[in-house]
Amino acid sequence: AYNAIAGEQDPAKRMSDIEKFTPAFPKSQFESPISQLALYSLQQLNQPQRLEAYGEKALAANPNNVPALLMLANAYAEDPKQAAKAVTYCNKVIALTSAANADKNQKLSAGVAHSTLGYAYLKQDKLTQAVTELKTAVGLLQDDPQAQQAAYFRLGYAYGRRNDKPEAVAALQKAIAIDGPYQGPAKDLLAKVNGAGKK
Repeated sequence: AYNAIAGEQDPAKRMSDIEKFTPAFPKSQFESPISQLALYSLQQLNQPQRLEAYGEKALAANPNNVPALLMLANAYAEDPKQAAKAVTYCNKVIALTSAANADKNQKLSAGVAHSTLGYAYLKQDKLTQAVTELKTAVGLLQDDPQAQQAAYFRLGYAYGRRNDKPEAVAALQKAIAIDGPYQGPAKDLLAKVNGAGKK
């Protein structure tokens, strides 16, 4: 049943299958991957309220569910009223994954948490904290180019807001060099940063 759900391409159908699977198989060995799939599906469906409700329920069942913490932190970072929750969840992921003997996945999770934390600070105009978190994130995300690209873009944006032009240019050029969804926005932002000094 799990493999059928994981293979389903339509997020609405996948979510419907998950809602049947979860009560049928409580405490399944697939509990964590199913909750990850559910959160990913709700993100694809662009249903933030359902995502938050499902994610909070998953955390009530397992407070150390790193994928749920990351997904919720990301959702909360978008909403200025929920920024404090985003910061709390990111810090929890960092605490859970930043051991000296952390494996590759834990390092990536910590990197995503630092990136989301930097983004939450950016939304709150806490630019110094944002830069610190995003610099940490780009270092931890070397094995995930897409996540690293997002962190470089956010870092370039934070530097730009601080009027640190050389640093902003360097970060945005690194984002542009990575093939992914932030290439276009990074080029646009770089043009703005370069144009800002010519007025």
